[in-house]
Amino acid sequence: MGEATFNPVVRPRGPLGRALDYSCRALAVLAGLVLTAMAVMSVASIVGRAAFDTPIKGDFELVQMMSAMAVAMCLPFCQMVRGHVIVDFFTTTLSAKSNKRLDGIASLLLAVVAFVVSWRMAAGLLDLAGSGDATMLLGLPTWWGYLPMVPSFFLLGCAALFTAWLDFGGEAK
Repeated sequence: MGEATFNPVVRPRGPLGRALDYSCRALAVLAGLVLTAMAVMSVASIVGRAAFDTPIKGDFELVQMMSAMAVAMCLPFCQMVRGHVIVDFFTTTLSAKSNKRLDGIASLLLAVVAFVVSWRMAAGLLDLAGSGDATMLLGLPTWWGYLPMVPSFFLLGCAALFTAWLDFGGEAK
């Protein structure tokens, strides 16, 4: 088994990079707040169920929605700090320049996928809002869960384009 390679994260210097970095970090902090609220709600529901036989109604619906939101909100930050899982089994013998180019190509592919997912989630959001779809127990509109995910995937696409630009020789580090 190979040793993990940790590269220091260099924060962007230019105005575009700093704005993206700040946006991605802010979204990740919001995701942390969503996860914290979800954890507190889960504990309250478990204690309510065990001690008072009154769990929080629809807690699993909220956990599903909040988990999806939090994961999507963390993805742009993960891209900016190059935190995604990389399988480098076939590329360990390549030069640093070749690996950088492959990382750039992967970032471009991620950008395309992220923009398509954002577009289709926006279309799904509009469809769900129009149809009045709601959760079973609480009756919450299901499109609410999509609201933070659409911009999150769009920001992921922007972050991926930025990291690809860096990989192809953009902003000096």
